[in-house]
Amino acid sequence: MDDLLKLERNVRSIYARKLSLLASRYRFNLPVSDKDVPGSPRVLFLGNHSSGKSSFINYIAGADIQESGMAPTDDGFTLVTHGEEEETLDGQTLVSHPELDYQELASLGPEFLAKLCFKTYPSENLRQLTLIDSPGMIDSASSHQLRSYDFRECIRRFAESADLILFFFDPDKPGTTGEAISIFTKQLVGIDHKLLIVLNKVDLFDNIRDFARTYGTLCWNLSKTIPTKDTPRIYTTYLPGFATRPLEENAKPIPLEDFDISRDEVVSEIMRAPARRADNLVSGLLSHAHRLSVHVKVCLEAVLAYRRLVSRLWLGFTCILLLAAGTGWLARDWWFKSDWKVALNERNWDDLSEPGIALGIVIVLVAFFWWMLSFGLRNLRRSIETEEGIDVFFKRAYRDELSLKKRADLHATWESIKPGILDIMRAHGLRSLSASASSKKLLRKLDVAVEKEIPSLRCRIDPEQETASQPNTEEALESTDEQQLSTDQKND
Repeated sequence: MDDLLKLERNVRSIYARKLSLLASRYRFNLPVSDKDVPGSPRVLFLGNHSSGKSSFINYIAGADIQESGMAPTDDGFTLVTHGEEEETLDGQTLVSHPELDYQELASLGPEFLAKLCFKTYPSENLRQLTLIDSPGMIDSASSHQLRSYDFRECIRRFAESADLILFFFDPDKPGTTGEAISIFTKQLVGIDHKLLIVLNKVDLFDNIRDFARTYGTLCWNLSKTIPTKDTPRIYTTYLPGFATRPLEENAKPIPLEDFDISRDEVVSEIMRAPARRADNLVSGLLSHAHRLSVHVKVCLEAVLAYRRLVSRLWLGFTCILLLAAGTGWLARDWWFKSDWKVALNERNWDDLSEPGIALGIVIVLVAFFWWMLSFGLRNLRRSIETEEGIDVFFKRAYRDELSLKKRADLHATWESIKPGILDIMRAHGLRSLSASASSKKLLRKLDVAVEKEIPSLRCRIDPEQETASQPNTEEALESTDEQQLSTDQKND
């Protein structure tokens, strides 16, 4: 546990030094920050209603903490963890409790807090775990309209902070509902390495043929939903003594020995959540840093291109103004004399033609370049606010990597963050983004963290790799982190 706390301090330090300030300057929606790194290992339970989520939590805890049944029994989220006494807190009390680290959940809104519950129970299996029970998925394309809060955003927040995600299916609903499709294709994108898929209640099958049919149906549905080449492993489990309907008469139940092994594997993965915590901290930090780096580089490329064009247009406009000023200076003698007044009164157009033409040309040129300036800036903004336009800056920023095909994940990362960049461009404009020398320096530090500093943290996760000198190394790293953070704050 001490090693995990040291790792969390290092992760928080990198968030503070390398990510937070840069994300703020470029309006990047950082999922977590140096203040939001949860310390307690978390396991998130997802699935269709009556798929056995609450029953499995009760099985882990060894007590009937959650209500369970065939029909939907809960329309909110419940956090279950260890406590010396059995206690229940509502959502508002939870986020305002000074000793509990759940203040970040307040940003999900009062409607969500009204559906949030926190329970403690004196179970040894819960001592280092927080189990998160979720409402059952609804089979409706407009299911988000049936809830008083943003269900999908809540799932995303819990999934990002969770160390293990279990997605439950049961024999009655082996397909994916409308909400489940959205969760798989949007909310769980990029964090599917935490995901375990569970086909629960296999003891309800009358024969092995029904099991094979249901298993195949689930595999088929998942292949259409999860954007991966290979179908992920599906854990087939049941809970002894939790059968909810009797078998048909003369039916031969399927042998359950192998499913006992599978259930034990799922339980083992849940109990390994503290060990997963360390790896997920580093993986999440690396993913966020990589996404932020792409975001900043593309934004910086767009801002620099915008400023180059603005500079050229203003340079042209300035030249025209200087030309006009020079023309007026050369003709100063003519303007200060009364000859032009006499020519104007006598309507002697021949004497007025040359200076008039020169003055007209200057006025036309000034007006033309002013129009070009405004038109060019307007067109540039419009071009950037399109997917085709922003793709150009992405290709400019990563021309070397794209030409050499060194980054296979680059396109996938870009597609995931492109909508956010477009929203920033349309809502705030390019002038709201920084292109200062300090921002470029922060970007270089971020790239160093992605390439060297964050991978070095992963090497220290395995306790077997620790040496006697490692604590001194960690202390030195923490001291260096503090010095760099202080320096960056002074420079900025």
